[in-house]
Amino acid sequence: MKPPKYKLIIFDIDGTITRHISSWRYIHEKLGLWQKRAFAYQERFFAGRISYRKFCELDAAHWKGMPEKKIRAIFKDVRYSRNAVPVIKKLKKMGFKLAAVSTGLQFMPDRILKELKFDYALSNRLASRAGRLTGGVIIKIAHGAKHKTLSAIFKRFNVKPHEVICVGDSEGDIPLAKECGYSIAFNSSSKELSKISDYNCRALDFNEVFKKIAAITDDR
Repeated sequence: MKPPKYKLIIFDIDGTITRHISSWRYIHEKLGLWQKRAFAYQERFFAGRISYRKFCELDAAHWKGMPEKKIRAIFKDVRYSRNAVPVIKKLKKMGFKLAAVSTGLQFMPDRILKELKFDYALSNRLASRAGRLTGGVIIKIAHGAKHKTLSAIFKRFNVKPHEVICVGDSEGDIPLAKECGYSIAFNSSSKELSKISDYNCRALDFNEVFKKIAAITDDR
């Protein structure tokens, strides 16, 4: 039996594994804060008027003093993309290691580590003390900087770039697509990501992702 060509799959989370597209926005919407101020912060960031750090700090300040468990409970209602759960289980049975990187917050990464048995997940985090949010944020992945996490991930799993598949849905996943061995755009919102990815999944169904990965995978 030939050794597998691909050993690791790196997934985006928001908009890929899950249906919602931003955990930051999701919290604001659930708490009724999106239209009041948070939308304006996003617009200022995309216009280049504030830094990514400042954007995150302004968002996180809204939640200062809230019990972390209250925010975590909000994410219990987040739904996975269609057939994501059975597909991920099948990929694990095939022997793949699974990692996730997200510029979102810790709540969904923590869920997929526990519920989907991912091997690794990295995201930004809201700071807390004694169970309450401090209003601070720990930025582990800046906007557009997912590629800066790759060398550590490759080393962690002892893989080469050509042995890695990535799956994402937006502009922020372009760096992954450029540096991994095979890239899949999942219902992409980015023309550039769609253009440079090896495969474009147009369905909102992870079964298409599985079929493509199975098709390009060496016999195991």
